[in-house]
Amino acid sequence: MWAGWALDHLQLGLLVLDADKRIAFANQWFLRHAAMQLQDVLARTLIEVFPQFQHSHFLLFLEQAINSGFPVLLSQSLHPSPFPLFLPSAERGQDRFLRQSIRIIPMGHGVANGLDQRYTMIQITDVTHSVLRERLLKAQASKLMGLAHQDVLTGLGNRRMLDSRLAQELRTSVRANTVLALALFDIDYFKQYNDQYGHLAGDNCLRRVAETLREVCRRPNDVVARFGGEEMVAILPGTDYAGAMQVANEVLDRVRALRIVHEGSMASDVITLSAGVAISEPTKPLTPEALLHVADQALYAAKGSGRNMVCGYDAEGVIATVEHS
Repeated sequence: MWAGWALDHLQLGLLVLDADKRIAFANQWFLRHAAMQLQDVLARTLIEVFPQFQHSHFLLFLEQAINSGFPVLLSQSLHPSPFPLFLPSAERGQDRFLRQSIRIIPMGHGVANGLDQRYTMIQITDVTHSVLRERLLKAQASKLMGLAHQDVLTGLGNRRMLDSRLAQELRTSVRANTVLALALFDIDYFKQYNDQYGHLAGDNCLRRVAETLREVCRRPNDVVARFGGEEMVAILPGTDYAGAMQVANEVLDRVRALRIVHEGSMASDVITLSAGVAISEPTKPLTPEALLHVADQALYAAKGSGRNMVCGYDAEGVIATVEHS
């Protein structure tokens, strides 16, 4: 009496199978979460009650435990929900079923109806809350990692992210035998803009330019980051010199189209950009520092030629300039 009461009040599921894998016992926890009555399962085989176990890994582990005489543990990470045990409706989010840690325990022999029987106990522990907590912690860690690599003002990647991704993309470029382009952008006469219109207007200008850069460099592997101050960078994997020049010019065109008034600029009456483009060939790869240096030289050439234009160094070190009216 007391034993039955105790088993029914355990906060875990218990199933006992006989030698023919017929269910000899199921406690109330198991029946409640399976939405079944005792008469639905008693004396029926495991496969009759749960036909999804036919040819399953769970059945193989059950046979292994029975044949070896040693317990077998099924981790929820590899076998999340072998039994269709339902979460209470109030706890359901994206999951319907309990996450389960299952222990299959051979119980040795007993006597039933005068016959020698071998029994196996299946213990099911609800680990749903642990899994959800781990999932939440991973999501929080991922969010914090994202924030650690994100520029707060513009939402672009920050310098730390840029350094990491540039090194990574250069390695990928060599392995995949593809060219890598980098474009460095600078807002023309930005100090004068801040002085004339104030830092709040300057911050808003940076955000709008950053959003424009993100809209143009939108391929899955493109990387955009704030290099510092009013400088921004685009890493363009698999993009040749001509393609990178085209992308940089599109960014300049779109920023001009924003029509952000800048009366203090000597390049135009609106906010404009200067840009420097450089590439790294897989047969002659550059280091991250060298690629940034070449792009910076191209940017310096653009600024020295009147700004509001793109300059680029091709693989042969030849500089080309595209001016904007």
